[in-house]
Amino acid sequence: MSNFAAEKKKTNIDMSNTIGFKNFRRFQNFPEIELGDITILVGGNNAGKSTLVKAMLLMRDFLKSRIERVEDTNNIFKTFTRPHFNFDTEHVNVGDFYRAFCRQSPQKENTISFTMKIEQFRFVVKISGERKPGVIPQVSLIAITDEYRDVSFTFDFDKSQMTARFGYDNKTLNDNIDKRKLNDRFRVLGDLKKRLSKSTNLGEVSELKLQIEILEKEIESQRQALGITPEEYDSVTIDNMSFFMGDNAGQLVIPELIKGFAHYSEIGTLGDKRSKEYKEQEAKKNILKGKASIIISISEDIEKVISGQTIEYIYAHSVFQDSVYAKCANSSDYTKRTIHEFYTSRISKGDEEFSMIEEWLQEFKIGTSLKVVPYKGDNYSLVVFDKENPEIKGEKRKGYPGGVDLADKGMGSIQLVILLLRLATLIHKYKGQQLTILLEEPEQNLHPAVQSLLSDLIFNINQNYFVRFIIETHSEYLIRKTQVKVAGLDKYLNRIENPFKVYYLPDNGSMPYEMEYRKDGKFSNEFGSGFFDEANKLLFDIL
Repeated sequence: MSNFAAEKKKTNIDMSNTIGFKNFRRFQNFPEIELGDITILVGGNNAGKSTLVKAMLLMRDFLKSRIERVEDTNNIFKTFTRPHFNFDTEHVNVGDFYRAFCRQSPQKENTISFTMKIEQFRFVVKISGERKPGVIPQVSLIAITDEYRDVSFTFDFDKSQMTARFGYDNKTLNDNIDKRKLNDRFRVLGDLKKRLSKSTNLGEVSELKLQIEILEKEIESQRQALGITPEEYDSVTIDNMSFFMGDNAGQLVIPELIKGFAHYSEIGTLGDKRSKEYKEQEAKKNILKGKASIIISISEDIEKVISGQTIEYIYAHSVFQDSVYAKCANSSDYTKRTIHEFYTSRISKGDEEFSMIEEWLQEFKIGTSLKVVPYKGDNYSLVVFDKENPEIKGEKRKGYPGGVDLADKGMGSIQLVILLLRLATLIHKYKGQQLTILLEEPEQNLHPAVQSLLSDLIFNINQNYFVRFIIETHSEYLIRKTQVKVAGLDKYLNRIENPFKVYYLPDNGSMPYEMEYRKDGKFSNEFGSGFFDEANKLLFDIL
């Protein structure tokens, strides 16, 4: 069982990751979708697949942003007024805020927002500014919710205001069976609303709305019977954002923001002790002092989650039949850089990652093994061994390793070898972390049967190394093979859960929707015209 699966089982809560956004590129409102262990994005050209990937990468970079410098021991905001959201990062060439903003949004709209859930934490970031070329936007709001502890933090930079909201104490809930039942009803309500947001079936939508209406009335009735009001949540709002420890340059921004609530509770209150303002501040600090351990615990957990999550992008690229790859270390060429990084990672024969490469070289009928041969500086050649061209060892070698130059293989084989090297390097580099790989059109240059095999490769890596994938593809064969795998999952004794999710993004501007696998591997919904039905249309024309 993966670390992710084990954690989900331990906490018994929804640990699925999600992504959603508003007013970004072609989407006014891209609904928050749930990501699977292997999420596949299908749609026509310019349907928005790359927009979702760019949103993931931008949020990755923002969540990992760190405090650059500190000027004062008690107030980082003298130099760090608010975090900066960069729209032009590695693999994302959106440009600026003006180009990133959805052109179809009403002119009065001036905010792009992103929502990402990682395990139990939901992060919302809003970026605002004038919709003019060259305008530098500002982060206007950051909100963080711990869905397990029922605690949320909001940082409103426009108002210079920060709010912490604490839900029912878990121990109290466990001691009060009626309150625990009420909490369970809230979870059911959340699940129904999530299903409603995804449903495209009018009959199901009507039924879900009715269920939600009935459940909301039931919940309100139970709350009144128990004497529970929304005010029972402890909420503290602080009207300035300067209560931060000074020695935190280089620390992750979001955990440090959250710690600010605990630091605020430790600072002495100034002013007349008899005044209303003084008493209000003391009351707030007393609440936060009682919650200090929770605040610090959440900030530490978020730091672990952010630090332990890695998103890497393997983009579609052209390969060349070069016998020598020269000046690879700082090359902008993807193939050269991949070979250099694989070689310097010191993955060697006998290592788990190298065995994975050898296994799939044979599955793809490329060879039995390979070797990166270094020359002076950062120049390399890459040879592939097979039964007819084995590796030469010992005295017989005389400077020649044997095998066949990768350059003498077909373009599809070169593409696959580079993909295997990149996957092995990432698995090795991020061992122990939750790695998500964004994979762009891996089917390029590949025979249909090999495209089908890609599903097996991705499934194998997900199950053996707990790597998550988000895949942009136009390959019907890759999708068809996932259906075969889903239909065959019941044969496994350990009852593997379906790791696949497929989302279809229509090219007519309609909202994306999940295809939803059935147990027999078939989809509950249908792709839009031009994908699965295209081959049948052509056959019909021939007939």
